[in-house]
Amino acid sequence: MNSINNPQSHTTSGMNVFIDSNACKRRDVDIQKICTYLEENKYTIVHDPKVANYIILMTCGVTNYTVNTSSKMIEKYRYYNAEMIVAGCFPETHRDRFEKMFSGKTLPVKNLDKIDELLPHVLIKFRDIPEVNTRWINLNNMSLRGVIRRIHTHASPIKKVDMFILNTIISKLFGENFYRTYPFDGLIPDTREYYIIISRGCIHNCTYCVIKKGVGRLHSKSPEQCVKEISIGLQQGFQSFVLDADDLGPYGTDIGTNLPYLLNKVMEIKNPFRVRMNHANPLWLIKYEPELVDIFKQKKVNNIYAAIQSGNDRILRLMGRPYAINDVISTLKAFKKSNNDLEIGVDLIIGFPTETEEEFHDTLHLFDMIDFDYGDIFPFSGHEGTKANTFVPKLSKKMVDHRMKVMFRFLKKKNYFAMRFRNSSLYFYKR
Repeated sequence: MNSINNPQSHTTSGMNVFIDSNACKRRDVDIQKICTYLEENKYTIVHDPKVANYIILMTCGVTNYTVNTSSKMIEKYRYYNAEMIVAGCFPETHRDRFEKMFSGKTLPVKNLDKIDELLPHVLIKFRDIPEVNTRWINLNNMSLRGVIRRIHTHASPIKKVDMFILNTIISKLFGENFYRTYPFDGLIPDTREYYIIISRGCIHNCTYCVIKKGVGRLHSKSPEQCVKEISIGLQQGFQSFVLDADDLGPYGTDIGTNLPYLLNKVMEIKNPFRVRMNHANPLWLIKYEPELVDIFKQKKVNNIYAAIQSGNDRILRLMGRPYAINDVISTLKAFKKSNNDLEIGVDLIIGFPTETEEEFHDTLHLFDMIDFDYGDIFPFSGHEGTKANTFVPKLSKKMVDHRMKVMFRFLKKKNYFAMRFRNSSLYFYKR
């Protein structure tokens, strides 16, 4: 290692850690806690894998695209002179494929405490690290994006200008959700939000999903702990809070409480703040509709993201999603009526096996019934070992891609800003 060529290399011998990820925002919060853990144990986070003694990769297994990019990421770093630890969902969700390409150390999402066994010189255990509520920002200098992000993150005057631009000019001209768009989101990190991971794991058995293998069974934080974390965030100057989970809906069912109880406790906090509820199965929104309507009337919750997936009841049944689309529409309309400023996001899947043209148009029709503010739309991903992967007939890639293009044109016609990504998914938001 040469400290002249790389100033980061002048660190404790054998204690340099490089981290990379292609995973979701919840995993970014996990990475940030891992970084805190490493720093507390006197490890040094480096941005160049050439000077690393350990490489930690946070992977994703939710779609075919993320599985492929996880595989490519492992291949990319396996030849560096560092011990690799593969974390995230991919080792669990696609175990056969993963084990064919990697036989080293893994760090499961459902057992992050295992990191104590994977690294030497650990004096402070992972379980003793306080909760971390901000997202990890990838500042690696493997790309121009990493360099630009590092400038925007570490230069305090520039960071202040960034936040002013996000909070005033960008939000006013393009809407609150513009900052999520590519490549904008990859250049200027949004550091305004404070994440409260209220639970981990999932209780559902959706026929297409493999993520439950990665995240495990439900583990909820106590309402008191969640409120405490929000209070800490308020003390640090945050005003925007994200309640997040693999699924918000079943929160508390494992500890004798529920989501409305938690939200009511949060509403008791007197300070001015905003809450975004991220990723909820509509089954629970329907179940808790009366309580949630009363909570939304207080106008502290300004955003809710509903993983509806399809606008057709037959497809929903095949997906293992136990709710009727008319009930979803009725509930979301009630939410909007309770608070006109409430933003509603949606998650949809296009091209599920056996989906007919008429059933696809039922999903399009959702936009005539609900005034969505933003959302993500994915082409169906078939995973080995899932029930949905056995359904026939499957739609051809050409047909699924055609329907994604129809959806894209449909959104443009409805005056949404819509963008297609390399993984063929769509992101859209209201202009």
